Amino acid sequence: MPLRVICTALLAAVLAGILLVVWAGGDSSALATAGVADGPTTVVLASGDPGPEVGPAAEDAGGAGCVDDATSASVPSPVQPGTDALSGATGAPDAASGATGTTAADLDAFRTAYEEHREAACLGLLPAANVRHDACLEQYLFWVAGDPSPDPLSAWGHKGEVVRSDGVPPVGCDGNLAGGTATTGDVAAAKWWASAPHRSTVYRPDFRGDLAHACVGFAAVHGGAPDDSPDFVRSASRWYAC
Repeated sequence: MPLRVICTALLAAVLAGILLVVWAGGDSSALATAGVADGPTTVVLASGDPGPEVGPAAEDAGGAGCVDDATSASVPSPVQPGTDALSGATGAPDAASGATGTTAADLDAFRTAYEEHREAACLGLLPAANVRHDACLEQYLFWVAGDPSPDPLSAWGHKGEVVRSDGVPPVGCDGNLAGGTATTGDVAAAKWWASAPHRSTVYRPDFRGDLAHACVGFAAVHGGAPDDSPDFVRSASRWYAC
């Protein structure tokens, strides 16, 4: 067989393999979702500063000069109309814990910082309405904040791993946790970004599906029993299909 024919055949085979890999990588038929709990790792700090890295170093997490790839992971999804992004975030007080719930300012600060981290890392932007208040997460944070122990870290942690000093069983939904004095929405987003295990569940850098149907729930509870300062904020988040 002539050398030119052999080379042409080999080149065709290589191109076919590349096209097959590109096509498979772009499959978005199923939305892989993280569980509502991220395991035993939580970020708990006494100050509003982002915490140190938890787990592997964070190099290569971001970078400038995004280049669209075959998975469309760096292409923003279109905004879905007709959704009230601030629905339910009222900052209403909880009678049992004495704490106040998620405010529109909490949610807006988290959403802005969350999208900025994603954009800087070329991860693609979620529709604004898909970063939303999560009443189920808030219910769990109220349960944590309602512990009558004077220790603000009493009952702080994941369902099944912590108990309240008064024995009241947990309610609501578990998720990624961040807390501390002045842990505003943007600070919580920074804490989760700085922690490798949380980055993988809150930001999902491995996700290659349709971002139009990916949602991130967020909640923040200020203060708590018996006399936690309103500046002490407990936050939670989770990624899910929507």
